[in-house]
Amino acid sequence: MIKIKKYLPIIIGSFIILGLITFSFIYTYFIKDTIKPAPALLYNAEGKLVDTYGYPPSWKYLLGVDRFGRDVFWMIIDGAKYTLSIAIVVGLMRVIFGGLLGTFFGFMNQRLLKIIEPILNAFRFVPAVIIIFPFFEKLNDVSEAVKEKTIAIQISLLIIISIPVLMNSIGEEVRDFLKNDFITSSKVIGARNGWIRRKHVIPYLRSRILLLFVQQTIQTLFLLTQLGVFKLFIGGVKVLYLDLGVDRPMSQANEWSAMIGANYIELSIDSWVIIAPSIAFIVSIFAFNLIKLGIERLIENQTVQKKKQPINNEGLYNGLNDFDFVNKEKLNEVSRIVDNEPKSSRQLVTR
Repeated sequence: MIKIKKYLPIIIGSFIILGLITFSFIYTYFIKDTIKPAPALLYNAEGKLVDTYGYPPSWKYLLGVDRFGRDVFWMIIDGAKYTLSIAIVVGLMRVIFGGLLGTFFGFMNQRLLKIIEPILNAFRFVPAVIIIFPFFEKLNDVSEAVKEKTIAIQISLLIIISIPVLMNSIGEEVRDFLKNDFITSSKVIGARNGWIRRKHVIPYLRSRILLLFVQQTIQTLFLLTQLGVFKLFIGGVKVLYLDLGVDRPMSQANEWSAMIGANYIELSIDSWVIIAPSIAFIVSIFAFNLIKLGIERLIENQTVQKKKQPINNEGLYNGLNDFDFVNKEKLNEVSRIVDNEPKSSRQLVTR
């Protein structure tokens, strides 16, 4: 029971994320075609018209219906696999490439470091959304024929934008780690950088990789939200026509950030269209933060256990006092040999 309690935040967070993604795929392939669309007009029992698109949240439509007749709840479920999968893939790729480059960057000589480090530090102070804004804007108006290629390029941009910062952070951590005495001792006896990287640095970073992955996934979700505000959508844009001369750019998929960005004008009219994807983001970020909290606790517990673990060497050298030589028997044997040597009959002659 105590062991399960340690992993409880990770279990709950993973259950929420995997549950959303799994339910999203089930909806797309098994449920979507069986659901009837919302009626364009609602009548009361007396046959009088009472409402039209969009409908507020109710028992029948849990998160309401937007002005195009789409059930917002099922849009959230359908978009979960896109939003969460993109965030997870981007976070994983960032950690893989940033981690590999960071381990090499940590061994860089001081001359090159003085040139490259200020450039990498500049990425910390410039918002990522500003850097990738012009690239996404050009990719926003693409044809359906190159949709897959566009998505691949957009995901690549989301990965690349954070690699310099992640590379620099891991490089700094590696340089601090290389200051340990046992690393210095390894270098003195002839260990090369490749051996130190493989035997010391990578095992040291291994416990932090999962934590970095969760952090980068959360940052990706925030970045997607910011892009959505600027109406920059993953997979391009499609235009829905509300009325003659009234159109609205929407995402090709029901991606959550696109739902926020495309419908922000509804905030003062049909606010549930904005609130629903915002709640989905909040729940997902909360779940990833639970996973992050669980990983941090596990790392702290491992560190504390290593510090508290007693080193029992008493059974190794029985009969020895604190200030005795470990090879006391060999020392005694050498002393006996010296004592038993025949003394020279010749005496020192002095003038």
